[in-house]
Amino acid sequence: MELTEAKKQVIKAGIELSQSGLIARTWGNVSCRTDEEHFVITASGRNYLTLTEDEVIEINMESMEYEGNIKPSSEKKLHREVYRLKPKANFVIHTHQSNASAVAAMGLKSIKLDKAYPGIGDEIFCADYGLPGTKKLCKNTASVIAGTNSQAVMMASHGALCYGSSYEEAFQVARTLEEACGKYLENLGVHAWKEGEKAYETVEAENVIWNDSPAVMKLMEARKVLKPYLDDFAQLAGTSLKVIDDDENAIAAAIKNNKPMLVRGKGALCVAAERGDAEALSIVIEKNCRAALAAIGSKPINYFECALMRQIYLRKYSKQSK
Repeated sequence: MELTEAKKQVIKAGIELSQSGLIARTWGNVSCRTDEEHFVITASGRNYLTLTEDEVIEINMESMEYEGNIKPSSEKKLHREVYRLKPKANFVIHTHQSNASAVAAMGLKSIKLDKAYPGIGDEIFCADYGLPGTKKLCKNTASVIAGTNSQAVMMASHGALCYGSSYEEAFQVARTLEEACGKYLENLGVHAWKEGEKAYETVEAENVIWNDSPAVMKLMEARKVLKPYLDDFAQLAGTSLKVIDDDENAIAAAIKNNKPMLVRGKGALCVAAERGDAEALSIVIEKNCRAALAAIGSKPINYFECALMRQIYLRKYSKQSK
């Protein structure tokens, strides 16, 4: 594919992914093969709604070299593995979509679906956990991709990887995966996310959002603390959120200090310095609640790995995503 056209398709996919709710903020990445030796991929930590062609980076598959000072996604090697293993793949989407992420936190090697889905089949496989951007994550995921004909695989406590021969096919696989995983969660009694559904309900102020979605409210009935079952929760919310009783003083202090929390009977208090951060926090907290409800019997992500991801996010990506 011609370079400019490939970049335009990646930009289009980033916008559509953001608007569909399949990703939040900059979590996830998109790439397109241009020829047998090159592909283009989204830049690291950039806003998909304002992405420019300069922020879609061309990479040499063999050397992984690229031109310019803008860094490509940290998951670039993972995309390369798809193109190497699947010659018919021309477009790759890595998402942190809600239902697939929840299922990926269950600690299962695979799940059997209620029927065969186009591009996916009747079984979805899940790669073992690895920290974002690491060789371990790439190796674990590539191993699963090599062993299945499905055009979608899940990544434990992380998200999903979907590919196709074109932009349209890859995006449809991502939508189909979300539908299939949603049905699986509903059969388990876990509220599934549906496209177009609001991620939060009440805006109290510019940077204060109350999320009282079914997943959040149900989580607080069963837990006293919410730990990270998903990478993006660890990055944005930290190593845990406590569930407290409704207390006006505690809530006022949390809002003043931009500290999110879970308030029994009211919902998730999603507060941050800026509105965009509060919205992203609301999406991620709700998604992690859904994952925690689905992952009964499975452990959350290791504390030290969560602390590391949080520090890296604060140091690098939180500034890039503004």
